[in-house]
Amino acid sequence: MCGVCGRTVTADEVLGPVSTLRHRLIAAQTINALCHGLPGIPSVQAAGDTWLVRGVTGAVIQCATVNDVWLTLLKDPAVLPHSDRLRQRLRARLLNETGVALNVVNAGLQLSDLPTPL
Repeated sequence: MCGVCGRTVTADEVLGPVSTLRHRLIAAQTINALCHGLPGIPSVQAAGDTWLVRGVTGAVIQCATVNDVWLTLLKDPAVLPHSDRLRQRLRARLLNETGVALNVVNAGLQLSDLPTPL
């Protein structure tokens, strides 16, 4: 919990101990670029110290960490038909990314390779 404002602070394994708005914007931009052109996939928006995942139906889910964003996207029914294409895009981006974007891509790839619960 933050001693100044009293809000709960969630540690983000992907962004590290110091997470800035710039880092969250880079993470959202990276995820949106990976999902661009895949129909029906929710979009990600940095919102202060969290992210908002906005579905095409208007549903909005607030996520505290990059892993939460990826898990929210990967379990969305609109993403399931595109999961193989998304994994291919993630693997291709590994070679071109650095810094925060590389960490975001790595997290997405690791979580996309997990077995889907029934």
